[in-house]
Amino acid sequence: MKAWKIFVSVPFGLLVEKYLSLVKERRLAVEISLDREALDRFGFRDFKKVAEELKEAGVSCNVHAPFCDLSPGAMDSLVREASLRRLREAFRVAVLFDPVTVVIHSGYHPGYHREIVEKWQDKAIEGFKGLLQEAGELGLKLALENVFEPRPEVLRPFFEALPGLTWCFDPGHASAFAKTDWRTWLPELYPYLSEIHLHDNRGEWDEHLALGEGQIPFPEIFGFLFEKDLRPILTIEAHQEEAVEPSLKYLAGLISGRSPAGEGVSPRSSE
Repeated sequence: MKAWKIFVSVPFGLLVEKYLSLVKERRLAVEISLDREALDRFGFRDFKKVAEELKEAGVSCNVHAPFCDLSPGAMDSLVREASLRRLREAFRVAVLFDPVTVVIHSGYHPGYHREIVEKWQDKAIEGFKGLLQEAGELGLKLALENVFEPRPEVLRPFFEALPGLTWCFDPGHASAFAKTDWRTWLPELYPYLSEIHLHDNRGEWDEHLALGEGQIPFPEIFGFLFEKDLRPILTIEAHQEEAVEPSLKYLAGLISGRSPAGEGVSPRSSE
């Protein structure tokens, strides 16, 4: 049976400044966030050095591409080109870490794109075709994450038009931004699922709490995964250091078939 792959999210800057020794010592698989600060602050040799250290320590990596301010489907051609250029830059760095996947965002924003969603989709898909081709040439696999998209129909055309593109489900974003839950998303898009970002919130904002501290029904989500015999990558995205260990403990309960609250999640094929 396919084993679960579990990662912990960490920005590259924090990895270098604080957590690198710990990650190597514990061989903790990490999803490295190549945010805009990291790409501006560090050079190619810096990224290469850290990547080599992680490989020598036997640490598996995933990568999250930059997303803040980026709009790959922007109506403004200069904004669109700058966004795609930034992502290409990130891909050239990401390949150093030999990631399982590279997570990207669509750039959808309800304030800009809600009334022109089809035009936006066309522009974004056109740009992503080139990105997907370049990623493939580098040996990278891309996973598109839901963020501000209000419903799965906004993202479905990307997966239908771009073979090889997979989906990173973020139930926290579905709760805080789309005001929906997993039932709206997973039954519709699970054939494309490759990764899940795991963090909790109370439904009002993207708080990135430890698992179990908010309202997201993770036992139900994992019940669906077991029912469909799915083993996506699992990435803990708690924003506070003290939330990581409780989240990992909670997750261990989920994938073993029992949540910390004692609710069964029916791991019928997890033996």
